[in-house]
Amino acid sequence: MAMIKCGLALMLMGVFILALSTSVAGKTPVIIDTDVGSDFDDSVAIMLALQNEDLDVKLIVTATNDTEARARIVAKYLAATNNTHVPIGIGVPGLDCRTNLYHWGSDMDLKTYQSDYGGIVHEDGVQAMYDVITASSEPVAIVAIAPATNFPSLLKRFPQVVHHANIKAMSGSLYRGYGNSSQPAAEYNVAKCAYCSQEMYKAGWQLTTTPLDTCGVVIMRQTAFDMLLTGLGPYSTTLVESWVSWCSRAIGACHLTPLTSDIFYDAVAVTLATTSATRFLEIEERKVTVTNDGHTVISKDGTSIQAALNWQGGGKGLELYLEWLATEISRNRKP
Repeated sequence: MAMIKCGLALMLMGVFILALSTSVAGKTPVIIDTDVGSDFDDSVAIMLALQNEDLDVKLIVTATNDTEARARIVAKYLAATNNTHVPIGIGVPGLDCRTNLYHWGSDMDLKTYQSDYGGIVHEDGVQAMYDVITASSEPVAIVAIAPATNFPSLLKRFPQVVHHANIKAMSGSLYRGYGNSSQPAAEYNVAKCAYCSQEMYKAGWQLTTTPLDTCGVVIMRQTAFDMLLTGLGPYSTTLVESWVSWCSRAIGACHLTPLTSDIFYDAVAVTLATTSATRFLEIEERKVTVTNDGHTVISKDGTSIQAALNWQGGGKGLELYLEWLATEISRNRKP
């Protein structure tokens, strides 16, 4: 029995190594760094990344709080959409703070996921990030849609990754804050661990962000939201199932009418990694400093970043984006 288990482990490792070194022609290799399970926008972002034809998802790494519980949610999504070839990495753990979707994913045991579904799970998610980045023949886009709690460890252990990866992040608030306020805010992903974000910003890699200025207004109205929730493919049906569970447990967050969605902040970060980004977004260079209290401020001495500050054509770009987002996720595309 021990020899069988050993053989299975070696076979799975071989599959992982082959996947690392094999890039799909014309697609951008992507790592998703996510705190899926808290707000629902991570779930939408993951589905978008898996569906989009521009992207080749090489790894999904969980971040903040109970990262193993978050990995179960990822595993359930991957199993339901026949994407178990995408490896999961368990990120740097934090407090055992379980909310919203944790219950939905609790019935997905990670050992069972590997043995019964053929899934791949790496206990050291930071090591897995490094392995993906160094094995790739082209730069890897890290889609950072969580507080940057994995990045201090990644940059300390493997500082060379900055030469082989770039960041597409849902991060910060430059000119507008929550609720499209004219007052910039300490955006959650930054403020949750300001030190972590400071490390990510100053590391020296190319960094492109969607701050609250653009991602904070991504709310689907009736037509697009109906398309997303009534699609016949496994992505839409799985989202609906998890949405119902999330909505029933999201204290203070389920302030929805049947005609609108939640705010899908993180989907915009995924879009930054696609060829469609400039179709919808106006991206400009800014120099930004992350303060100790989690604000991202314009500063002449700050880090030079690319920031999606506005939607193309005013509100028209946002309207087109919401239709595109719903179509991308609801289509019945095979992995």
